[in-house]
Amino acid sequence: MMKKKLIAALLAATVAVGAMPSAGALLDGFTASRTYSNQFTDVPTNAWYYNSVKSAYNLGLVNGSSATTYSPNKEVTIAELYAMASRIHAAYYGNEIQPVDGAWFAPYVEYSQEYLDTGSHDNAYSYSDGVLVANLPAARWYFACILYAAVDPGEFNQLNHVLSGSIEDIDAIENEEVRDCIYTLYNAGILTGSDAYGTFHPDDGITRAEVATIMARIIDPSQRKTFTLKDKPVTVSLANYVGEWYFNDWPNSGLGIEKIGNDYYLSLTIVQGKGYRFNGTLEPVKLINKGTYYESVRFDTMRATTAVARIRPEGNQLVVSCTEYGTSSLPLNMSGKYCSRR
Repeated sequence: MMKKKLIAALLAATVAVGAMPSAGALLDGFTASRTYSNQFTDVPTNAWYYNSVKSAYNLGLVNGSSATTYSPNKEVTIAELYAMASRIHAAYYGNEIQPVDGAWFAPYVEYSQEYLDTGSHDNAYSYSDGVLVANLPAARWYFACILYAAVDPGEFNQLNHVLSGSIEDIDAIENEEVRDCIYTLYNAGILTGSDAYGTFHPDDGITRAEVATIMARIIDPSQRKTFTLKDKPVTVSLANYVGEWYFNDWPNSGLGIEKIGNDYYLSLTIVQGKGYRFNGTLEPVKLINKGTYYESVRFDTMRATTAVARIRPEGNQLVVSCTEYGTSSLPLNMSGKYCSRR
């Protein structure tokens, strides 16, 4: 569950607009201190994270899980998050991380408490279901916001135009400052999402490959990404539309929506001339969810022709279109007919 209180640094979660550093220029306090020589056998040169791991390693931000492996798919723990954020903050601001007695991560917990105001001192040493909190996986939202606080917000120049309210699982986060932090990192080209719609998965863990990428983009602005998100298709449901309906401009005709198991079925009755003309409704026909509308399987109209209907929920109404295939003296072709509950 999202924390109700976030670090005080996030209160200034704004996107600063200014001149971008030139390509290859690192943030203050960072220089390459070593050279990556492809020693990690689990980081192939064609991997999407190869350049990020190489860059983060050269900057001294990450190490291998062994002399020859990086473990790119391993999730980062809360203790490791504090260590990474503390190292970045200390290098950027010219501070020193003082030694502290206790676990290996104790100096980073204390540093985070003093400079990042994470509240880590309160819970890092506690247990949750028998597991030390410091050893639990760090949630993606928490990682992003702690890394955001590790440098001056003015470093996050805007490259993209990702509006608040445009990414569903970010907007579901209760804390406004957390949402602002994450959107700032999207606009700065540091976060890009896990798909073309920018989906973030805030409560999931974050891997060492993803961590290297985020840190490299923070420290080296030339690695930040420009992108345009796609609009996520709206998936409609007929769950609240089961029942009988009539056409607003054709009140003697109508349709029925029935749910059988997990599927929805359509029955359709059309009045033409002096009598009822039943179009394929001796047995209801199955409706297939097409994302933004439902489409029926092809059904018989009882006049040696077949038809396909499309149903789209819209507020408290249904919008119906129907196309008949074949020759009929009473053709069944409708477009965008509105229906109300009978």
